Amino acid sequence: MKGDLVLSKAHLSYWLRQLRKEADLIGPLRSTDGDIVFSSVENIHDIVADGPANLPCQKEFLFPQREEMYKFSPKGTERTGNHKKRVIFGIRSCDVSAVGLMDTFYGGQYEDDFYMERRKNTSFISIACNTPDSSCFCIGLGTGPFLKEGFDIQLTDLRDRYMVQVGSAKGRQMIKGFGHIFRRPKKADYDDQYEANLSSQSKFEKRITLDNVRRKILAGKVPDSFWEGVASRCFQCGGCVYQCPVCTCFNVVDWKDGGGEKGVRMRIWDGCMFKGFTKMAGNVWPAEQIAARTKRWYFHKLLYWPGQSGKFGCVGCGRCTITCPGKIDMATVANRLEKKD
Repeated sequence: MKGDLVLSKAHLSYWLRQLRKEADLIGPLRSTDGDIVFSSVENIHDIVADGPANLPCQKEFLFPQREEMYKFSPKGTERTGNHKKRVIFGIRSCDVSAVGLMDTFYGGQYEDDFYMERRKNTSFISIACNTPDSSCFCIGLGTGPFLKEGFDIQLTDLRDRYMVQVGSAKGRQMIKGFGHIFRRPKKADYDDQYEANLSSQSKFEKRITLDNVRRKILAGKVPDSFWEGVASRCFQCGGCVYQCPVCTCFNVVDWKDGGGEKGVRMRIWDGCMFKGFTKMAGNVWPAEQIAARTKRWYFHKLLYWPGQSGKFGCVGCGRCTITCPGKIDMATVANRLEKKD
C-alpha cells in the first residue's frame, strides 16, 4: 500500500496487537501514581493515545541511561548487544525530529554501533500534536507539530479515525498485509486533517525562532557577562541535559566484582553542565567555571549543531522549561537574547 491512508480508531488495537506479535510494543501507559510513562505494553487498551503533548523523553530506548557494553574476565572480553525488534507507539513529532538528530550524531563519521544496532531494530509510530503544551515551541523550529518527512508512520487524530502517513520502508512494513483495516482518504479526511493542523498552530503560546539568536552570538553581541548571569541561576541538577531528547553526553566506567577479575564496562548518561565532565589527566579542568559550561551548552545547541548538521540542537519540546528550577531553559534564554540590544 502506498500514499496516505485512514485507520478507524476501532481498528487501532487490532493493528497494534498484530505488530506486537513481531516486535516488542512500547507505548505511553499510565503508572500507578498517575504519571504517563513509556513502557512495554501488555494490555493494548492501557495505552494512553490521547495524552498530553509533553510526554517523557524516549531517548532512553535508543541511548539507555545505563548500557552494558562489554563483560570481561580472565577468559576474555564479550561484547553485549540488543537485537530485539521494537515498535514505539505514540511519540510526538518533536521527538521524531530529535531521533533524526541523534541518528546524525551517532551514525555520522564515527558510527556508534551500540546506538545504531538499537536504531536499526526500532520503528516509530508517531502522533502529530493537535494540542501543544504551553511550553512547546516546535512550530518555530519546523520540528512539529505535524511533520512532512522523517517519520516511519505519522498519525493525525481526526476524532473517530486517524490519517495515516507512511514515510519510510519501516513504515511500509508495518502496514503490509493490513489492507483490510486501512482505506484510502476522502476529501473530508484531508479537510479534517487540514483543520487539525490549523487549529494546532493557533494554540501555540510560544513563537520562538533561534536564527536571530544564533546571528547575535556569531556577531559577538552577547558578552560573557550575559552567560555569567544565566549561570548564576543554575542549580547544576542536570535536568536540562537528562530531559533533552537531543543531548548525547555519556561517560564510560568499569565495574568489577569483589575479586576484581570479572566485571562489566558500562556507558552511563553524563552532562557537559557538570564540572567533572571534561576533567583531564593532571587534574586539569577545561571548563571549571559554571559560566563557561553554561555558555558551552548553549553554544553547542545554537552554533555547533547548525554548523555540523544544518539544524539546531533543539527541537522545541519544552522539557527543559518544565524541568529547570532556575528558569534558564532554552526558550527563556532565547527570548532574553532576542530582546537584547
